[in-house]
Amino acid sequence: MKLENSTINDIRNGVDIVDVISSYLPLTAKGKNYFGVCPFHDDHSPSMSVSKEKQIYTCFSCGATGNVFKFLQDYENISFMEAVAKCADIAGIPISLGQYEKKDNKYQELYDIYEVSQKFYQNNMNSSQAKEAKEYLYQRQLDDTLIKEFGIGLSLNESNMLTKLLKKKNYSDKVLLASGLVGEENNRVDLYDLYRNRIMFPLHDSSGKLVAYNGRAYHGEATNKYVNTKETPIFKKREILYNYHRAKEVARIKKQIIIMEGPMDVIRAYTIGVTNVVASLGTAFGSEQAMLVRKLSSNVVLCFDGDAAGLKATKSAIEEFAKIGIQPSVIRLEDDSDPDEYIKKYGKDSFLEKVKNAMNPIEFKEFLLKDNLDMNNSIDMANYANAMIEEIKKMDDEVLQEVSITKLSEETHLSLDFLRSKIAKEQQKVVAQEISSEKKKKLTKCERSERNLLYYMLRFPNAIKMYDKKITHMPTDRYRHLAFQVSTFLKQYGYIDIADLLTELREDEEAIETIGELSSLTLPEEMKVEEVDDYLKNIKEYNEKLQLDKYRKELFNSNNYDRKLELAQKLVDYKMRSEEENARD
Repeated sequence: MKLENSTINDIRNGVDIVDVISSYLPLTAKGKNYFGVCPFHDDHSPSMSVSKEKQIYTCFSCGATGNVFKFLQDYENISFMEAVAKCADIAGIPISLGQYEKKDNKYQELYDIYEVSQKFYQNNMNSSQAKEAKEYLYQRQLDDTLIKEFGIGLSLNESNMLTKLLKKKNYSDKVLLASGLVGEENNRVDLYDLYRNRIMFPLHDSSGKLVAYNGRAYHGEATNKYVNTKETPIFKKREILYNYHRAKEVARIKKQIIIMEGPMDVIRAYTIGVTNVVASLGTAFGSEQAMLVRKLSSNVVLCFDGDAAGLKATKSAIEEFAKIGIQPSVIRLEDDSDPDEYIKKYGKDSFLEKVKNAMNPIEFKEFLLKDNLDMNNSIDMANYANAMIEEIKKMDDEVLQEVSITKLSEETHLSLDFLRSKIAKEQQKVVAQEISSEKKKKLTKCERSERNLLYYMLRFPNAIKMYDKKITHMPTDRYRHLAFQVSTFLKQYGYIDIADLLTELREDEEAIETIGELSSLTLPEEMKVEEVDDYLKNIKEYNEKLQLDKYRKELFNSNNYDRKLELAQKLVDYKMRSEEENARD
């Protein structure tokens, strides 16, 4: 059953896009619009504009554009109908998502397989064969309540129990192999369970759908202690953070997110009431994960393991966050311990004190640089100073930069003037390179007319009617495509509204991108008929020139005498018709 467009539009009108977006990220009022840091690209300064009047958002940097549904879809990584349901809930309009959600998701079988697998693994955890695994978890101070809350299961040592179960449910071999839970031998003759004898921690995507597992050995094996599901159509390691779907709401409320390494660390944090926490699953922290975190908060605390690998992971994460304008705080844990061990040994208050007094990135880098240096050695001191200068010049915060320069001067006995001049020279080089690389494409007279005409067509029905009457054709493909969609919308619904049009075009990325480009124009809000006439005239003249050039080219290249006469007559007729139409206009 399909939800009527009128109901969808009522739901969109029932919420304010400014209120919804400001619940996810800070917005500042400037004139008629609101501005915030765009969450859809590596944005360092507020470049996303949100219009209360038009109920749309546009990023002037990356071009991201949409209405409230599109924002929720992209920000939450959810389907269109899930976004509609969220808005309906805010607006107090009752709809049943299950009644309208599409059932033809091309990956639905994979999601279904994971639902079956979770029940299977959890049943195993409650069986008599789980005694050893349960003892292991109890020793790690995880009780039955935590095991159930986090959906922890168990894969048994038998080679194909899950595979047999899934085969009985008539899943094809191809789908089973694509799931990442089943392997093959002898060219698919023999299928078998990839996970055996491991404690299974379910992994969810940002919307809460089960998509993979983190399987932990519990017999004391030295190698492959943790094994993540291989990448599948629904699971990309770089786009997943353990516990993200649970932590996102509390992280937004607390305006802070804590990142750890593994599931046991996260679960341990839950036992002391720290629930704004996710885990990177031991994989290299990447840009996609950093962007996921930024959607929750810019106040990021890194709490990786205290060993050498944890230090390396911390440094890598700091670099990824720096690319998107975030300076995370860092917790260092004593005795090379991990958060799970630290909390069990020192308790809640000690851990919360660590969070409160976390180091800033520059303090952490100072710690790393000094760790293997003799600060009484001139060469080591020079190496330290050069390394710190490299770090300081990357800072956007002028106050933090000045504090760091002063501290470095005190540590190295280098003058403040020397350090400032050295950093300034390096920064000037970067700025010069950026300026020299900036080039803008110049629009032709016709392209500018097409663009400006569409700007008013998106706002005024009269501009659409003038277009339909006088030309109905734009030379530029993407402008012509959008003009057709705008004209069709007016004919179908009898009005024009950008936010409702964006709902109609929700799967048309090209048209949405073009609307984003047009929304960033600074043309007068009120439409002048004379100006629209000028745009139409320019486009019409260009179309006429194209058609005449086409006839002339064919006339020149034709070797057929009769065809030449026909084309010559077409040229004359076309010119006369154009002159008559222009005279009427």
